[in-house]
Amino acid sequence: MHYLKRRQIRTILACFVASSLLLAVFPHVDIYISRLFFDGSFYLARQWWTTLMHESMGYFLYLCLGSVVALYAWNKLSKRSCCGVDGKTVVYLLLVLIVGAGLTVNVVFKDNFGRARPRDIVEFGGSRHYTPPFVISGECGTNCSFSSGEAAGGFFPLALLMALSRRRALLLAAAAGFGIFVSFCRIASGAHFFSDTVVSFFVMLIVADVLYFYLAISSTPALATSERPAPPLPA
Repeated sequence: MHYLKRRQIRTILACFVASSLLLAVFPHVDIYISRLFFDGSFYLARQWWTTLMHESMGYFLYLCLGSVVALYAWNKLSKRSCCGVDGKTVVYLLLVLIVGAGLTVNVVFKDNFGRARPRDIVEFGGSRHYTPPFVISGECGTNCSFSSGEAAGGFFPLALLMALSRRRALLLAAAAGFGIFVSFCRIASGAHFFSDTVVSFFVMLIVADVLYFYLAISSTPALATSERPAPPLPA
């Protein structure tokens, strides 16, 4: 496949495999990191900003998509090209959210791996047993810990900026920073393990990059036949 010949995606996949192997070989890194926020309870779970981040994620995603759809409607009606938003952009962003955060994270992972959340395991005062990442268990029925839906939503701006911004490097780094902050809030509140957020990051990054290549590059003849590089991603 032409896509897999790109150095960028080979680097992303190599980082994903390497981080997954490290997390699988040293699973108690998750326990160690979660314990940093535990003093008899996950004290940061009581902070307003962690609660706000959790409760507002859905509204944030609706605002992002709603703004893009509004721009698309404006461009159609005014015959302009504000931020370059067209029908392909809307489809791309919807597919990233559906395939990445929706199907992969929330359906395939969360509903099948059965990993209990940190606040529910014995090490932190709960009754469930800790399950290493990538191991299927029966410790949780639905809406489980692996992987993080909020972190996946937090990394959605990566796709948003791939589609809308020409000065991508700095803005993509800022988008990644937002996703990292969301991940921190979920880890600190005992809702997710570190590995949950790492996997969600790579899921969203890979899905966004694959769809960007096939929808925004390969579907445009002039770009598909050229050697134009893909947008730079944050280091």
